[in-house]
Amino acid sequence: MVQIHPSAIVDPKAELADDVVVGPFCTVGPHVRIGAGSRLISHVVVDGYTTMGERNTVYPFATLGLLAQHKRSNAPDAVLIIGDDNTFREHVTAHVGSEVDNKITRIGNRNLFLVASHIAHDCVLGDDIVMSNNATLAGHVHVGDRATIGGLAAILQFTRIGAGAMIGGMCGIVRDVIPYGLVMGGPRSGLAGLNLIGLQRQGVAKEDIITLQQAYKTLFNKEDATPFAERLQALAAREAYRTNALVRQVIDFVLHPSKNNILQPD
Repeated sequence: MVQIHPSAIVDPKAELADDVVVGPFCTVGPHVRIGAGSRLISHVVVDGYTTMGERNTVYPFATLGLLAQHKRSNAPDAVLIIGDDNTFREHVTAHVGSEVDNKITRIGNRNLFLVASHIAHDCVLGDDIVMSNNATLAGHVHVGDRATIGGLAAILQFTRIGAGAMIGGMCGIVRDVIPYGLVMGGPRSGLAGLNLIGLQRQGVAKEDIITLQQAYKTLFNKEDATPFAERLQALAAREAYRTNALVRQVIDFVLHPSKNNILQPD
């Protein structure tokens, strides 16, 4: 049976699984759906057309599913879709989509959002992502699986963060970051290399990591005057790189249409 604290306000039209727990002073809107095993600890607001999967935990003063913070367009029928096993710590904000895009903000599974991190309208997030305190995604940002975004980092709208990338604290990202890329050093930093620690923690084979390192040096060689597009083409043509899953991810990421250029080393 759903457990709803007497001080909470849950609209009777909201759909809550049988074992959902709604703590003190929470507010749940009429178009909200919350899956099994989920828990709103206290002072949480979930509104709009928000669908949460199973076993999500939301800490005090987090707000999920409110209208986009957008000056030109707020779509009352826009949605926020959240997967399973996510943790939203205190003061996290995640908004529904907007008419400027496809009206959908989407969050995957097993993500950890630390205090006051922000997911803006029309963002698309994968799985196993960590956003540290006060990390901010502007609208339309895409973040790949297992990426880590450090505290106070800010990601410009329409930017892509590749799978397994590591964005250091206080970095300002205005260009797309390749999968497994590493960005450190504060605002407007360039690509600093590869997230080797992240790759090792994922259990990636040493030989595959070495191949990725070699591909990285080829693609981002400052001493090579060959245009970047030609270096990428040459990289894709080599059998050792083409058949390596990590390198293939990088190549596919760079080739994918985007509104931004690829972040380069300083």
